[in-house]
Amino acid sequence: MAEERDGTRDIKPERIISIDVMRGFALICMVLVHFMIFYGNDGAANTWPYFILNHILGDWGAACFLMMMGMSQVFSGEKHKEEGNLILFKRALIRGCFIFMVGIIMLALAWGPYQIWQWDILTLIGFATILLFFCRFLPSWSILAIVAALAVCTPWLRGGVDFNAVWGGQFVHVPVISHYLPGIMLDPAKEFEVVWRAKDIAQGFLLTGYFPVIPWSLFPLVGYIMGRRIVNRRMRHDLPLLIMIGILLVCIGLGGAYAGRGHPESSIINGFVAPLSFYPDSFTMICFQLGMALIVFSILYYCYDVLKQDKHKVSFIVGIYNRTSGFSLTFYFFHYILIGWPLVLIYLITGKYYLSGLMGAIPALLCGIAAVILLELLLAFWERRGAKYSLEWFLVVLTLRFASRSRPDTKI
Repeated sequence: MAEERDGTRDIKPERIISIDVMRGFALICMVLVHFMIFYGNDGAANTWPYFILNHILGDWGAACFLMMMGMSQVFSGEKHKEEGNLILFKRALIRGCFIFMVGIIMLALAWGPYQIWQWDILTLIGFATILLFFCRFLPSWSILAIVAALAVCTPWLRGGVDFNAVWGGQFVHVPVISHYLPGIMLDPAKEFEVVWRAKDIAQGFLLTGYFPVIPWSLFPLVGYIMGRRIVNRRMRHDLPLLIMIGILLVCIGLGGAYAGRGHPESSIINGFVAPLSFYPDSFTMICFQLGMALIVFSILYYCYDVLKQDKHKVSFIVGIYNRTSGFSLTFYFFHYILIGWPLVLIYLITGKYYLSGLMGAIPALLCGIAAVILLELLLAFWERRGAKYSLEWFLVVLTLRFASRSRPDTKI
């Protein structure tokens, strides 16, 4: 019964290339997206490069990244399951708290100490790392029920808070796409407002921040279920069904957004038929993100883990994805520093803070490409030196010191 409850068999997990490819690709795209958002001015926001990066890639890329994190927790648990539940819990607690604190420090260094309660994706991952430990005691169907409950209950829960006050009070039509489909996608008029009150901090963490626990934790939970299927060697047979479910979810998301074009803006917060929105993550966007993540991962899994015979022979670009995935925490941390510190330097020189107003779309894209190249060179340097003093290295040291009888893995 313990084996059934945990949802896994005593099978040694093999290397899954598609997870590293998808996570590495999502991280690299994320750098391009963030440079475009934080450096691009109003003119850039009205261009196709901005829309493609920010919404076509960025909106579902975050969901993919979180889903890969959920899968990785299954493999980490399988690798160290002989150490017992107490050691596994200590590992999850150390990893979760470490990632959470790295997220807080990153926000303080990039945007200033006042902005640490924005609740970026790293704080969510830290929380989810601890949450997923307890999922090992649950059957997959009950985790799936939690996922469904999070998606369905999110609009109701958001309807109980003053969401508009936190995000500027109104929404605006997303440029470019609104020329063709007015009202199908909306953005908040202003950025999330950090308020240093205990109630507002907790509310931001749970429901109203950039990546709140509700609903964003559903994506790691879905990844955890898929990780079990991979460990049990059932994923290959699941692929047709996953693609069909993914297509259905995409159709529900886009169809609901199209039908919701004439609905009030508040439907994004508390409705089910509503325009697409990333902040907050509307119900239609949740369906679209999850559907796209399932489709893309299924295709990658088939290409890299079903068709590919020799997994040790990878192309140059796959090698980059693998390295980026292995240093995902370090990569994410430093890309925000590369964005935030030049803006501070320009402010010290000119007296103006050019956040989301520095340059046009093409220069912002080129800055993003340059940052990716710089970060990849940095990771290659670190890799040649055994990753010493990277964030992953510090996490390994802490885990070895307090919660491991053997050397743990270093991936998020």
